[in-house]
Amino acid sequence: MWAANGVVPAEPARDVALMDERTVSAIAAVPAPHIDTINVTQSSKVHVGTKVVSITQNVHNKEMLKGRFLGLELVSSKHSRRLRCSVAVFVCWAFLVVSGLVIYLIYVALPKPTRLDIGLNATWYLRRDEWQALASNGEDFLKLPLSYVIIGHSAANNCTERYMCIKEMLDIQLDHMKLSFADIGPNFLVGGNGDVFEGRGANVFGAMVTSWNRRSISIMFLGNYVTFEPREPQFNHTNILLETLVKEGVLRRDYVLYGQCQLLPQTISPGPRLVAQLGHFKQWNKTGKEGCLHG
Repeated sequence: MWAANGVVPAEPARDVALMDERTVSAIAAVPAPHIDTINVTQSSKVHVGTKVVSITQNVHNKEMLKGRFLGLELVSSKHSRRLRCSVAVFVCWAFLVVSGLVIYLIYVALPKPTRLDIGLNATWYLRRDEWQALASNGEDFLKLPLSYVIIGHSAANNCTERYMCIKEMLDIQLDHMKLSFADIGPNFLVGGNGDVFEGRGANVFGAMVTSWNRRSISIMFLGNYVTFEPREPQFNHTNILLETLVKEGVLRRDYVLYGQCQLLPQTISPGPRLVAQLGHFKQWNKTGKEGCLHG
């Protein structure tokens, strides 16, 4: 009932009943109840009987709203499903293209490091192809310039002729590779006749003193210097090699030179006769010399 002032009194909220057209028609067909007498006082808003109201607004159930909130529409048209599939295919292809591009840039387009040629053209300097070196099984490159030079010896046969030294080089390379080395161990090797051989090379990670390999150039004198006396050409040519490495940016100008036994106490290499003459190298550091064994 309406109040005298025409204001509808507050009522608790009620659920809305959803009805299709057949339900609405059935309700409309129900005859209105017979009312004999009704008194209305000071109110013009009066309706007696059932009142049907048509609402054209879409009403969504809770599950659908939740699905949309999560980005997962539970009800979708064939067109929207087709669109989502197209987007997914596009994303997959884009990922494959980007991945392929990255792989191409890393392994193909970007310049790969290679063994550095130090440009030494003396007749006593032999590059790998000149002593018929076997191909390396892998190369790890050094970060230049380096701060240290390490001198060792092969402790094998002495050689004073080029062909003998080349044979020694090949034997040493084979021995090292049988020990699962990727290549001959040292960066450079020096024959008894003064020939200098390119081993792993100036910018390749060597293998002579484990904890020092990444920060040093290793030079091995061919022969056993417990009994063999080093010769003047060996020191002269090694000094030229060191000067070239400084010039090419492989070594720092203030590099320090050690005998292998100075870094590995209680060992022999490079042999007492060679250790006794390491003073031929201006940047030799004597520290640890007392740890070198005499054989």
